[in-house]
Amino acid sequence: MKVICNRGALLEALNLAGNVVASRTPKPSLLCVKLSAADDQLTISATDLEVAVRCVDQQVQIDEPGNALLPADKLRDIVRESVDDTLSLQVEGMGADIRGQDSHFHLFTQPVDDFPALPPFDGQADFEVAAGLLKQMIGQTVFAIAKESTRYAFNGILVSAKGKKLVLVGTDGRRLALAKGDLSAGSAAALQERDGLSAILPAKAMQLLEKILMDPQETVKVKISENQVIFQTAGVTLSSNRVEGQFPPYEDVLPKDADKKLTAGTADLLSATRRASLLTGEDSKGVRFALSASGLVISTRSAESGEATVNFPCKYEGADLEIGFNPQYLMEALRVADNDEVSLEMISANRPGLLRSGSNFLYVIMPVNLG
Repeated sequence: MKVICNRGALLEALNLAGNVVASRTPKPSLLCVKLSAADDQLTISATDLEVAVRCVDQQVQIDEPGNALLPADKLRDIVRESVDDTLSLQVEGMGADIRGQDSHFHLFTQPVDDFPALPPFDGQADFEVAAGLLKQMIGQTVFAIAKESTRYAFNGILVSAKGKKLVLVGTDGRRLALAKGDLSAGSAAALQERDGLSAILPAKAMQLLEKILMDPQETVKVKISENQVIFQTAGVTLSSNRVEGQFPPYEDVLPKDADKKLTAGTADLLSATRRASLLTGEDSKGVRFALSASGLVISTRSAESGEATVNFPCKYEGADLEIGFNPQYLMEALRVADNDEVSLEMISANRPGLLRSGSNFLYVIMPVNLG
């Protein structure tokens, strides 16, 4: 194999692939990226056996087609530190030579056959969605999933497509984020035949997909099989194993019959909550919302830090209410809300609240006991 690469394009592909290269593994092949040169393009592949990514680099000159398995970290370091616009890469036997104008690196390679086969994207997509919309929906849900949980379904995002709608849901049991969006034209007919599709995907895959979706106008093709989900853009294919387990019936969690409602500017409510939370401490991590016809008073009290009070004029409908929330949980939702105005619907001090941003983002947050 012999290729001449644009250094910037190669580095971008290696950075994406590096996100899934295993950090510790007894298999040397999983510490590598596979380079495949053919048909005027270079494909860079990596996997940790749970998530796999293939990046296509077309800013290359293929002098000799072929395949090679190179250590991901060393190759990326060489390309990143190079000062050349282009680099030549030649593979012979079990070694690879990387040359710039004033540099030469010789890397030992691994047997190409040791690299696991990655699932292809064959046939028609099950559905398609705009990249910009999918990126936004991932950002609105991935933060709410559990970092560690014995309930594996809490460690992933539910991706569900039915009719003309795509729904993403993430929860850790104390809060739940739900984002909805429209599928691209043509998806509805295929989904109708299968009565919709759904799968739970790990956070790692969704976070990497969010990074991949750079062009909001691009279309993302999606295929869901029994064990895997594959996403494909013009230049990148991402595949992921599905998370085992049953996702909780999230529709049952959405509060109904709320008779109290706060309406406020998103940025203003975020600022007020953030300021009140400055004096929270280990002994008191919650903020108190005191709601009345006069508006909202947000307060905190900590034995180790002191007290804070923020008077926040807003529209409020319903009987007076005092309720406690984890300010970090509330602020994380406000940061990803895509409307200038949000509403917070409540029932009582011991029932969850429902934050709405437009018609496509819902966030359920459990109250905290302030003592």
